[in-house]
Amino acid sequence: MNVPNQGINISGGTVNGPMAVGTGSRAVQNIGAPIIGTDRDQADELLASIRELVRRHDDVLGDADTILRDTDTIEAQVHSATPDRAVLSETLNRLTARVAAVTGLVEAVTALSGLILGG
Repeated sequence: MNVPNQGINISGGTVNGPMAVGTGSRAVQNIGAPIIGTDRDQADELLASIRELVRRHDDVLGDADTILRDTDTIEAQVHSATPDRAVLSETLNRLTARVAAVTGLVEAVTALSGLILGG
């Protein structure tokens, strides 16, 4: 029994991206690392740890209120149905710079950034 070719025939070029052929086939492409690729509970634990460390080291940090506001922004994005990767990235970068004086805070923010942005 001869079955007609339902495949893809490509010649003379470069193809990037998913392809699917045939009844019921699907092709999906994910660009970049997913935001919140793991669970939100872990992000919440890191955010709580960051808040506690900020309160403990507010004398060294200076403007703890601004740092906590950035932490609130990240938390809102983490729990948003459509988190904004640019807002998360910019806020995490700013937060990292603001907590640079406290090694434990830098480590917590770096872990949070890796969890959220995958890097």
